Amino acid sequence: MKKAAFQEKEKHKLRDIMRNRNLAKFGDALVNFIYSLAKTKAYGKPVGERVYDKALSEAVRGAGLRALMPSSSTAGDVGDGAEALIGHSYLTGLYTIDELVVILESSIQEYDREAFEKRSKEREIITEAFTKLLLEIIERIKER
Repeated sequence: MKKAAFQEKEKHKLRDIMRNRNLAKFGDALVNFIYSLAKTKAYGKPVGERVYDKALSEAVRGAGLRALMPSSSTAGDVGDGAEALIGHSYLTGLYTIDELVVILESSIQEYDREAFEKRSKEREIITEAFTKLLLEIIERIKER
């Protein structure tokens, strides 16, 4: 996947969003919900999942957003940045729940259900799905 490139104005806006603790708290609940719903829809079996901070942190890196967080940030802090951005995308009407779920579901469906049995493989799948989602969110933000 291609990393996003930003103009200074976009960097500033994204940095403010990603460092917003309240958005991160809301985004945490939203991220777990949309991932659980996407996985449920993909495999037809209800699940309640928790998205790994490490996977979100790696998705932030994959989307080219890591430099927007403080250099001293932990994986959890960087993951919070992803959650804040996803929360922002929903609260501002950039994306609906259904749109967010469809993007994640399309990535999840590329794998057999058995791929999720290994924790390391599931983290890789989550990272890939959320990298794709973050890149799409960035594009919509740029279009505004």
